[in-house]
Amino acid sequence: MMDETTKADFISLMQELEGIKLKQSALKQKEENCKADLMEMLKDNGMQRESFEHYGSVRIQTKVEKDYGPEIRNLEIAYKEAKKLADDMGDFQIMNSKESLVYSPPKDIKF
Repeated sequence: MMDETTKADFISLMQELEGIKLKQSALKQKEENCKADLMEMLKDNGMQRESFEHYGSVRIQTKVEKDYGPEIRNLEIAYKEAKKLADDMGDFQIMNSKESLVYSPPKDIKF
């Protein structure tokens, strides 16, 4: 059980974390909008990249989606099923573990 001073400090840090998470969420949306606008501007000007000494550079990156055919797809499905079965049966060896803090916001806050 925490003493009152520790509890007050803990609550203060929880409030700070909540504020940080809210700002991160807003910034992520702002980043996505900014990237979309930059992409549109590059395309509208027939460019693939642009660079500025003090601001860095941006470039349009293309990623291809690959289909390896039914044989490899079936192997991948079989692998995932075998792995899930091993997990369900406890047929695995834990190699390492680490602790981390998980933050769950109040129900009335949407990120």
